[in-house]
Amino acid sequence: MNSLYLWINILTLLFPLLLSFDKKVAFYKRWKYLFPAIALTATFFLIWDEWFTQMHIWGFNAKYLLGYYIGNLPIEEIIFFFTVPYACIFIFEVIKAYVKHSELFEDLHRWFTMLFFGIAITLLYWYTDKLYTAITCIILSLILGTHLIVIRRRYMSWFYFAFLVSIIPMLIVNGLLTAKPVVYYDTTQQIDLRLGTIPVEDFIYNLTMLTMCIGLYQWFMRLGLRRQLRHQKQSS
Repeated sequence: MNSLYLWINILTLLFPLLLSFDKKVAFYKRWKYLFPAIALTATFFLIWDEWFTQMHIWGFNAKYLLGYYIGNLPIEEIIFFFTVPYACIFIFEVIKAYVKHSELFEDLHRWFTMLFFGIAITLLYWYTDKLYTAITCIILSLILGTHLIVIRRRYMSWFYFAFLVSIIPMLIVNGLLTAKPVVYYDTTQQIDLRLGTIPVEDFIYNLTMLTMCIGLYQWFMRLGLRRQLRHQKQSS
């Protein structure tokens, strides 16, 4: 089935896109902040993806692809870096809209950030010889360190909640991609630890990508708010 990866992308995006017009969430109103954040994040990760593909750290099974490539990356892989962040940021906005918050909940982001930072540093210490593990942990620790020391935004509590929720669809999506496999790996460059057929590094990689995306998304929203406030002051 040479369109399997494409269908995985379509189904990943379908329900979040349709539900983006829910009145309470109104996610479509934030697209102007979301799309630049996704584009910047995708650019970074596609460069990384191309590099790892060239080094044969992972690859793609032509049996499940349409056959169109940009560089060494199938078009479906490029689409993946837009559909998955869209779906996960949508989950984040749904949780913000529907989950009752408290001061205790808002402050949880520090503990989650330190937990994931500690996991990344520990894995990096023990597995510096595994390129997929090491690079992913280095980038995650840099991003989380920035959030912990510099940014310190409470929206990260909702983000971590959304990330944990997103693991459920990730088990389905990445489970399909790794079970067929649509995506295959050089097992010498990763830890021999999987959840089902999914390498543990994929969860770290996904957290890295989404943490970068949510940071950019919130930054664009703050810029938009500042522009609105300046416009209101000038108009009054």
